[in-house]
Amino acid sequence: MTATNTRQSRRIIVVDDEFHVRSTITSYLGKNDCKVAVFDNSHDALAAFQRDGCDLVLSDVKMPGMDGVELLERIRELDRDVPVVLMTAYADLDMAVNAIKKHAFDFIIKPVEFECLLVAVEKGLRYRYLSILEKDHSARLEKAIEEKTRELQGMHRQMVHSEKMAAVGLLSAGVAHEINNPLSFVSSNLSTLRRYYSRMNDLLVWQTDAINASGNPDIVMEQEELKKTLKIDRFVGDVQVLLDECLDGVDRIKRIVAGLKNFAHRDEDTATEANLNDLIQSTLTIVWNEIKYVAELKKELGEIPRIRCYPSQINQVIMNLLVNAAHAIDKSGVITVRTWQDENSVCMSVADTGCGMSEETINRIFEPFFTTKEVGKGTGLGLPISYEIVMKHGGTIDVESCVGNGTTFTVRLPLAHPEYAEGE
Repeated sequence: MTATNTRQSRRIIVVDDEFHVRSTITSYLGKNDCKVAVFDNSHDALAAFQRDGCDLVLSDVKMPGMDGVELLERIRELDRDVPVVLMTAYADLDMAVNAIKKHAFDFIIKPVEFECLLVAVEKGLRYRYLSILEKDHSARLEKAIEEKTRELQGMHRQMVHSEKMAAVGLLSAGVAHEINNPLSFVSSNLSTLRRYYSRMNDLLVWQTDAINASGNPDIVMEQEELKKTLKIDRFVGDVQVLLDECLDGVDRIKRIVAGLKNFAHRDEDTATEANLNDLIQSTLTIVWNEIKYVAELKKELGEIPRIRCYPSQINQVIMNLLVNAAHAIDKSGVITVRTWQDENSVCMSVADTGCGMSEETINRIFEPFFTTKEVGKGTGLGLPISYEIVMKHGGTIDVESCVGNGTTFTVRLPLAHPEYAEGE
């Protein structure tokens, strides 16, 4: 039960087995703006209290059946903050003392003096009001503390994540620089070697054709024996495969280095206005080979306004989400890309029908270098970079997933971000 002040909430239960006492007290309290419910036994009074509650109980101590002290105990079990004032004759003072020990709010000596009765009632009602007020303030304070605690925990997690990302960014810049130099000449040398091999192979083919066309069986036989001894046919096929594998490995390293460099230099892009649908279409062109062999692509692109953003960075987010969706599908599935506008944001979701993720994995996917992909297929930087880019734009990125039921990533980018409001 709630009360706004002592004059508005003055509901009192009066319990006494003597009719004239009940009627006199009821009449007197009624004249003092109290709403009184009267009972001649404790059982009915307790039932009424359980059903409707009240702000104060005024009860005789000595009554047949359940006496006032027992009624006090039962009421305190239901609501410890409802004051119970007991009335007793001089002969029952020992019982009254016992009631005080059991936390009776006050007691009045019979025959009742109405001034004493009114003082006890007003004091009890005031106590009741302050108890309700305290509970209300405590509840609001607890709620405020919980909200502030959640807010601080969120800020703390974001700060820790930002510190991790800053440290990884410094590491990434150094690693990318150290790898890029030797990688450049390895890549260049392999490409040159493949061109040389192609020319040598052309020469070998020409020589073979020329010898076969010469009509000299001894030379043709000698050539065949030499090719068999030196295993030229196997050599020719193996060299091409080895070169292709080496160049593929170099391309993978290049992609890793590019990811590291993007991670370390994400602020070098220029903010401009762009349409998210256009960015999705351009990114799909780049990653189409990753998707077309494993999934059907569904596009549900809505009517959305242009937003101010870093387009190449948003492209990177879209690419990471699409590639992850493709990698999550084993043999065949569906990838659905949606865009829409809500009150304050332009939204995009990328959903797949792939393997899904456990709760433990979901809690770690934005950690740098955490990946569930097989070796050579993922670096663990795609989602952390995407997270940082979206946060930089003042947006949010959320994930919903269940093992065996696919995954949905949802990105929300604000229609107007303070950082970009005044231009560059």
